[in-house]
Amino acid sequence: MAACQGDTTFDKDVWLRNSDMSDTSNPRARMVADVMAHHLHVGLTRDSVLALLGPPYSENIELVLPENVTLPDSLSLQNSQTTEKLYDSQNAEAQREGINAFYKQHGRPQTVLRYPVGWSTIDPNFLVICLTRTGKVASYYIAQG
Repeated sequence: MAACQGDTTFDKDVWLRNSDMSDTSNPRARMVADVMAHHLHVGLTRDSVLALLGPPYSENIELVLPENVTLPDSLSLQNSQTTEKLYDSQNAEAQREGINAFYKQHGRPQTVLRYPVGWSTIDPNFLVICLTRTGKVASYYIAQG
């Protein structure tokens, strides 16, 4: 019966065959925890990541907040205490401007690789890998959309 559920251990061949973001039951979702725990690490080179995981779905320069900086609740689209959505469509533009200004002030440009790893309710999930200016892994995490 366990074989029906799929293995949670990273299998490079299965990973490489399942790069389609639209696959809502992507087997990568079962493997990503093992990838993060046993295969990725801070300092790994971009070339090593590509050799391990193949080409990313996307690779861009993005403003990334340092680990010690978090988006304040006043700018968040969700209340972290209750998960109640704070998004107000009437003030959507002001909210976007506030978030963008915060990232411009506090964010640092980094190369970001995104690998699709399945879906949560209505949004795709990605393994996000942030690289330093010298092309080494600075951090990695799972994010929606």
